[in-house]
Amino acid sequence: MPSIEAFEEQKKNGFFTCPVCNSNVISRALSAPHIQASSTQKDVSQNTVEAMHTVYKTVKKILDESEFVGDRFADEARSIHRGDAPDRLITGTPTSEEVSELRDEGIEVLEIGLKKDRSTN
Repeated sequence: MPSIEAFEEQKKNGFFTCPVCNSNVISRALSAPHIQASSTQKDVSQNTVEAMHTVYKTVKKILDESEFVGDRFADEARSIHRGDAPDRLITGTPTSEEVSELRDEGIEVLEIGLKKDRSTN
């Protein structure tokens, strides 16, 4: 890679001229260095994209196969846990406090942040 000193020496010796106006008044501009991405970085990026796609498909499947019970989530989860309601996959909108209480009661809860319309994109 050319050094600043090499540039200055070549400039002093008249090796640079503007191809448009033929001027030899040339200055060196700052430029960002080029960094070659390694194949490992590319592989990691591709793996990340593939993992995100897998998560998306899994969340979509959960939403498609579950019953949305809205703000009745905590009560419905307790009923299922006690055997008072049919065992099934449910989704809803529990509060953070309700999620904490359910976990304290030994009821497994998976929190997935989604828009209010249950959209996965």
